[in-house]
Amino acid sequence: MSVLYKTVAVNETKTPNETRIENEWKIKVGSPSKGEEGANPEQFMGMAWATCLNLTIQALMKARGWENQSRVRVEVELHPETETKGLYFALTAFVAVEGLEDEKVTQLAEQAHKRCPVSKLISANEYIDVQTEAY
Repeated sequence: MSVLYKTVAVNETKTPNETRIENEWKIKVGSPSKGEEGANPEQFMGMAWATCLNLTIQALMKARGWENQSRVRVEVELHPETETKGLYFALTAFVAVEGLEDEKVTQLAEQAHKRCPVSKLISANEYIDVQTEAY
């Protein structure tokens, strides 16, 4: 199997409050629940899914010859598990496409969700939802 792209993300205790992409860039990370500044996993998940899902929507539209603007807005919530001491993410993606009827936006969002690599990673989670909204 050929690899189209590979990146390596690293977070280690010897460089606290930092996550980096090997040999490229680093970003300050923190936990909002502890009052720490910086990016957090919730934000990374939201950015990853919003970016991937919107790029998939754009690819599907390009294949149809459509040039509409699109937007994916992802809300990420962190919840405590009720039966354990763990936590879980609940994610909702809101898809909007300029100048497209609601039914077509819904169909496009469903097709993109089935094809998007990030959607495939998270789709087994029961707290994942894709909705549409006005552009």
